[in-house]
Amino acid sequence: MSGFDKVIPFAAAAALLFAASSRLTGQVPVENGRSFPLAASAEALPETLDRVDAMLSAGELDIAAVQGDTMIRGRAVERLAQVYEGLPVFGAQVVRQMDGRSVISVTGRLYDALDMNVAPSISSQRANEIAMGAAPPGAQISGETTLGIVPVEGGYRLAYRMLVRSDWTIREVYVDAHSGAIVRSINGIHSQAAIGQGNGVFGASKKLSTHQASGTFQAVDKLRPAEAFTLLFPGTVSRLNLFLNTGAIFNSDVATDSDNTWSDGPTVDAHVYQGWVYDYYFKRFGRSGMDDSNVEVDSIVHPLARSEANRQPPDVVGTFINNAFYCCDGLLVFGDGDGRVFTFLAGGFDVVAHEWTHGVTDFTSRLIYQDESGALNEAFSDIMAAAMEFYYQPPGGGRDEADWLIAEDVVLLSPGFLRSLNNPIAGGEPDHYTLRQFIGTTIDDGGVHYNPTIATHAFYLSVVGGRNRVSGITVPGVGMTNIERMEWVFYRAFTMLMGPNSRFSDARRATIQAAADLFGEGSAERTQVELAWTAVGVN
Repeated sequence: MSGFDKVIPFAAAAALLFAASSRLTGQVPVENGRSFPLAASAEALPETLDRVDAMLSAGELDIAAVQGDTMIRGRAVERLAQVYEGLPVFGAQVVRQMDGRSVISVTGRLYDALDMNVAPSISSQRANEIAMGAAPPGAQISGETTLGIVPVEGGYRLAYRMLVRSDWTIREVYVDAHSGAIVRSINGIHSQAAIGQGNGVFGASKKLSTHQASGTFQAVDKLRPAEAFTLLFPGTVSRLNLFLNTGAIFNSDVATDSDNTWSDGPTVDAHVYQGWVYDYYFKRFGRSGMDDSNVEVDSIVHPLARSEANRQPPDVVGTFINNAFYCCDGLLVFGDGDGRVFTFLAGGFDVVAHEWTHGVTDFTSRLIYQDESGALNEAFSDIMAAAMEFYYQPPGGGRDEADWLIAEDVVLLSPGFLRSLNNPIAGGEPDHYTLRQFIGTTIDDGGVHYNPTIATHAFYLSVVGGRNRVSGITVPGVGMTNIERMEWVFYRAFTMLMGPNSRFSDARRATIQAAADLFGEGSAERTQVELAWTAVGVN
């Protein structure tokens, strides 16, 4: 936040960590358009390469990004975005792993049978008006409106994509460029130098990196290559809505202390924990910050005061008080909790780790926050959060001890956690693919908080081992002494080998490929990760 008054552009969608919803029976699987996965196997690679080369030559694929491989020297990952008649096909991407000029693997999911009129019948201005008309009063369009192809149930639509911001909400909206109908709406909030001393939410003393300026100390971490700011909001409705509507952040928002002995627990924990997460990603994977280029990270605490819980509608309480979320371009927000369902969310190390990891996803695979891809987005955050607990904390069942639960330190109601990686059914979530729910519905954006446990349970089985309750398949696992090997596998797959519209089957292929990349085709790691996915019903 060099400067430092600025506006957060909200250029990317984000992810709720917490969402309460009723459990429904049954599921509604939906095939958007006609997508096809690209094979990761050696046998299918030549045919896949021919298809990719043909699409590149025909202008149907564009190189969107190239990232260096921090895990295997000499390799790189190319992300190729699908194009139709010069327009982007939203979410369609090929991930091509290169070793010099040789292609090692190709993964991702593209769409075929595209045959449509790409001349819009309505203008982008009219589309913006339609989107704002469907939003709460005072809505504004943020950033550019883009014309492209959006896969929908049973086919495709020519649509305008725009980001709509208003009081309490940020949504990515797609408006049909012919009929003017809203064909998709995605939640834009992904829920869920000096050395100071301070006490965290639960009273534990912690050291924090601060910056001395103008006779006071600021919650600014300048010890790490990526500067990190912790912002102390006043908890008022007016300040929060100013931020949501304009993205404005000011110098006065930075948390300060006169003697560098900090007393606000959420400020201390948010500031300390985001530093721990940065260190973990660098030490474990050689990653330099969220974007791997040391982007600035800003954390907001006290976005809306706990006292507002009895005055605001449930959706506002559920988003800004009983919640924590990542909200694009390195911005994290941690609610106060209402004191009944949650306590201060910044007090949970795994909560901070989870949200920070949404930022990593935002800068890599950009998993679309809906249906299976959204559940995978949440799953990766849960996996990394659990792994970080075991990296920093001793195993156990108490506060500040490592376990396979998410948010257990800040959840106040039974069962005392949000999700469980080792026993998902204990929290009411699925431990097998046949139990997935809400796909293709508006409930929980297609089950993004309900279905992640299918993937996180696969990670748990690949490490610790065990018998899946539904399939009866037993997985030996690589053992806790080798947990970092599975961390490498899942990190590589989710950041380098998956595209925005990936499904559970794509995650299976990508993690198997990652294990083969790192440890060999015949390795125990590859065997265990493949068996773990089979055990949870993902083939």
